[in-house]
Amino acid sequence: MRWTKRLKWIRASKIILPIALAVSLVFAGFSVYANEAENFVLRTNGDNDVKLSLSFDKVNKSSMLYAPASGDYTNISFIPDSELLYDPTPGAPHFNIPNDIARYDGMHSCYNYLDQILFYSFSFYLHNDSDRAVDVDMIMHNDGVVTNPDNDSGYHVDDAIKIMLIEGEPLLSEGTYVVYSKPESSEAKRDWLYDHIEYEDKLVPFDSDKTIINRSGENGFKAMKSGEIKKFTLVLWLEGNDEDCKDPILGEKMKMSIDFNGR
Repeated sequence: MRWTKRLKWIRASKIILPIALAVSLVFAGFSVYANEAENFVLRTNGDNDVKLSLSFDKVNKSSMLYAPASGDYTNISFIPDSELLYDPTPGAPHFNIPNDIARYDGMHSCYNYLDQILFYSFSFYLHNDSDRAVDVDMIMHNDGVVTNPDNDSGYHVDDAIKIMLIEGEPLLSEGTYVVYSKPESSEAKRDWLYDHIEYEDKLVPFDSDKTIINRSGENGFKAMKSGEIKKFTLVLWLEGNDEDCKDPILGEKMKMSIDFNGR
């Protein structure tokens, strides 16, 4: 296990994993939106007197952040309320996300002993630099999937991805997180997933095919005070217990970005 602050492209290889569906290695590069670099993009927008900024460390603020998010991802299964377990023995339970993951700053990820990414995560801060209180909407976009031309299965990487949003620095055992997921395509698939995961009560469906998270209007962040700072953590992984997490999505990529709109 190691933590890293940057990720580079790694060529996908193939290995059979001993979890629920015995799925082979799944590769998903979270590539750039509207930029040639390989980045996940976060942006701020607002009315003329609204000044919002973003940072990874509370200090180096910008209206736009780039979070490198490409690499060699293996399908895992998130086990809540647990510390990260690591055992290189094949079949050992090393698929957990740390209970204290929101306590970290900046970009962080975890690798297994094969240098595959178990999950990708980054924490960042939203600053209200305005002279007044501001209502802020948060919208996470699904900017598209680069499909595998050999994939005629009908399911793609966005069917298997899970996206956890954490506000502040709580422990996962406190149960304050939300996991966004594309709805299962059938009741049987949904029942299978719910029977094999331990966080089904935390699942929230994507807002739409084009929007993953839509925290706007009454669901947005109301009256964020002048000088106030909010911390967010995003964790992304491919859920191995999802029946759509299978070999045909090998090599696919998903593009995502986030806008914070102030008013």
